[in-house]
Amino acid sequence: MNADDLSRSSRRSGSGRWRSRRSRRARRKGLLIFFATLVVVAAVVGAGLYHLLAFEPAPLAASGAAAAAAAGPGQPVERTAALAPLNLPADDRAHGSGMEWWYYSGILNATSGERYAFHVAVFVANGLIKHTVLHAALTDLQSGRRFTSQSRTGGMPSNAVEKGFDFRPEGWQVSGSGPAHVVRAALDGAWFTLDLKDSHPVVAHRAADSRTPGLLDFGQSGISYYYSRPRMEAQGEVSIGGKQVPVRGEIWFDHQWGDFDVLTLGWNWFALHLADGSDVMLYALFDMEGRNVLTAGTVSDGKGAAVPLKAGETVLTPAGTWTSPRTRISYVVEWDLKLPSGVFHLKPYFADAEFDAAQTTANVYWEGPVKVTSGAGGEGFMELSGYDRVDPAKLARK
Repeated sequence: MNADDLSRSSRRSGSGRWRSRRSRRARRKGLLIFFATLVVVAAVVGAGLYHLLAFEPAPLAASGAAAAAAAGPGQPVERTAALAPLNLPADDRAHGSGMEWWYYSGILNATSGERYAFHVAVFVANGLIKHTVLHAALTDLQSGRRFTSQSRTGGMPSNAVEKGFDFRPEGWQVSGSGPAHVVRAALDGAWFTLDLKDSHPVVAHRAADSRTPGLLDFGQSGISYYYSRPRMEAQGEVSIGGKQVPVRGEIWFDHQWGDFDVLTLGWNWFALHLADGSDVMLYALFDMEGRNVLTAGTVSDGKGAAVPLKAGETVLTPAGTWTSPRTRISYVVEWDLKLPSGVFHLKPYFADAEFDAAQTTANVYWEGPVKVTSGAGGEGFMELSGYDRVDPAKLARK
């Protein structure tokens, strides 16, 4: 793809059109439509999208006896043990589960000194009505100028790949198999293209008391497969206002899928590259009353050692908020994070990193780069989701 192709695609992206629909009325209408769609998906998938407090989890396909045998004498039965284990690179592909996404985030460095941050996400909601959503954002870290784009299409605009994925809607490309990936995104006034390779072991996330790597049990909210490539080496180009610059960087890739709740949960999620060489994935789930449901994560070293964080080993303390002038939603954008290795202060490069996805997923979330300003130092990405549906004062009191 050349610059002209990306520029034409950027003009077709429709970013200007959806900006005019940011009113609360449009978001409420979109939210109702999107929730109605998810209800249909839940009815068809059967095991998908459980309400956190109202329903019991569906029984897994394998028998309790088989799961108990896998656990061993005197050990608790893991529901995840009844599911097929993570199998890569075959599991890079789409799975037809209730919800699935592929996600990239990171900071790019130009040889001339400029720095840029980006995230790209592909979501597939699967059921009687299947649709694919793409979100992308690019931030110029010199000026704070931010470019975004989003699209939603019926079905799944992906070429068939036996052990991977290949999404190519309207000038975009998000594709990968094993350690080699390509990401190309056209935005309103900017574009970027990246080739990514990974020379590190995959990080298969699991709970601290689980023997099943690559699977997380959210209790009544369902079960999720989840693995990461925390430091993919990327090289490519960024173009803003017609100026193209070559860039390089270490990029975080996530792939997550399963039949789990996306309606009644919010989360604070962090993907951090610490200066000591370690990588931290941390998520704190909360319900719509602001109550903490689960805090967990993984610390890895890039050499194959991945240690799940145990209950009580990590504490997230709100340290600062920002209120969007457009939506009036308040987000906790600064945090003090306590880990076994120390205490870290997390602060955004720019507080204004709100992504209004009313047009495509009927929600508004915060997604952007953060600095680690204490402890070993470092940087990474933070996502704050669910703040449009919960009183932020309840979250700030946690």
